[in-house]
Amino acid sequence: MVNPTILSFLSLSLGTVLFVLVLHSLQKNRKRHGHLPPSPPALPVIGHLHLVKKKPLHRTLSALAAEHGPVLLLRFGSRRVVHVADPAVAEQCLSTHDVTFANRPRLPSGRHLSNGYTTLGSSSYGPNWSNLRRIATVDVFSSHRLLLSADVRAGEVRDMARRLFKAAAAPSGAPARADVKARAFELALNTVARMVAGKRYYGDDAGLATEEAERFRAMVREYFAMHGASNLQDFVPVLALVDIGGVNKRAIRLSKARNEWAQRLIDNHRAAAGREQGKTMVGDLLEKQASDPEAYSDKVIRALCLSILQAGTDTSSAAIEWGMALLLNHPAAMAKARAEIDEVVGTSRLVEEADLPNLPYLRCIITETLRLHPVGPLLIAPHESSSDSSVGGYDIPAGTMLLINVHAMHRDARVWEEPERFSPERFEGGRSDGKWMLPFGMGRRRCPGEGLAVKMVGLALGTLVQCFEWRRVGDEEVDMAEASGLTMPKAVPLEALYWPRAEMTPVLAALPNNTSRAQTFGF
Repeated sequence: MVNPTILSFLSLSLGTVLFVLVLHSLQKNRKRHGHLPPSPPALPVIGHLHLVKKKPLHRTLSALAAEHGPVLLLRFGSRRVVHVADPAVAEQCLSTHDVTFANRPRLPSGRHLSNGYTTLGSSSYGPNWSNLRRIATVDVFSSHRLLLSADVRAGEVRDMARRLFKAAAAPSGAPARADVKARAFELALNTVARMVAGKRYYGDDAGLATEEAERFRAMVREYFAMHGASNLQDFVPVLALVDIGGVNKRAIRLSKARNEWAQRLIDNHRAAAGREQGKTMVGDLLEKQASDPEAYSDKVIRALCLSILQAGTDTSSAAIEWGMALLLNHPAAMAKARAEIDEVVGTSRLVEEADLPNLPYLRCIITETLRLHPVGPLLIAPHESSSDSSVGGYDIPAGTMLLINVHAMHRDARVWEEPERFSPERFEGGRSDGKWMLPFGMGRRRCPGEGLAVKMVGLALGTLVQCFEWRRVGDEEVDMAEASGLTMPKAVPLEALYWPRAEMTPVLAALPNNTSRAQTFGF
């Protein structure tokens, strides 16, 4: 039998040796990488994860930056993370060192959700990403392609207005109640799905397509809830082994459902070959598949379908919802926007995309909405360094995950006067030119759908303000609390009371049913 005193001595000795080795490793690492960013005290194994357990994550990281500095070195379990809330340093990362930080971290939770890190948003810098990016910018989001799809956006916005008008035509004359979040999502999904696949999900006679839309909507919600930089299993590998909460199983199930859904879009187009189906992204890419099957494989088309439909619907609908919430809390701004539209467009027709450049105050509202509520508060996905670099006077080792806190920088009091206040006027007449904003990212990873998003949000907000009077459901201001997620949804979905403007009633009453003109492909 071993003497307990000897066991205690051996345990103490082993612990001391391990402590010295860890300390030596840390000192050697710091010496090798020189001047690392400051770092708050960390705990063994989990590092700084105990400091970021509160949600939403961007708010917690903002608080850490306020206490310890705008550039922080954190450790999320086994991963090294640099958090940046300084505009100058962020610009260095995404411009001067753009290529260095163009990779994506291969987080375990994203392996299934991104088909093995092969989607546009998850793929690291390389041939696969370059091919997807080229197709997205040239074949989907170029100025020419957006011009060709203008009628789709106009038709869907008009149909949204028609259906709102129809729902408000109650005999009692009382204001109708709108689920703004739902209406914005329906508009965005119909618009993007028609552009991508000629598919319309919501409308008076959508039928079974609406059921399919609700399944897709549930997939989008689950995807954004599971994805991101706050999943413990991504940073503490032992948790992934036991799959706490069934995260891995959920990811596999969700990945299978998403791929099957996207493949049905492709198969329906193949089945419709030879029939008149209009110009769609899937149709165009299938035509190119015949001459270049590798660059335009089904896998590539599925990846683009999922990336564009998920990001395009969730981000645009969120921006519309945040914009309407801000206008409901600031009726003077809504009245000013309506007066501008009445002066430029009049009341004998609906606002059109061609009018948007002549509506500067409406654009100021959109810009201010994206400043206060960027749809990607930490950008849509983290970056990762592919090699050692130096930014902001700090040495950043290769393999470091980068989190750019756009939300914090958009509310930086050193840059913005009264940063928490909604004031579209701050952008009038170029008064905020040169002030740093990053709602769509920067550099190679900049969102390729920025042009589409701005057009869709501008046309939707302009039409809602032009056609209807709006007021809050109660006397209290709209709750502007943020929920957790990659795209920062409102914690409380927006509902509002509305009624048609008398001046616009003849125009709204004459709107045709858009559903009959929309092409649909059944499942």
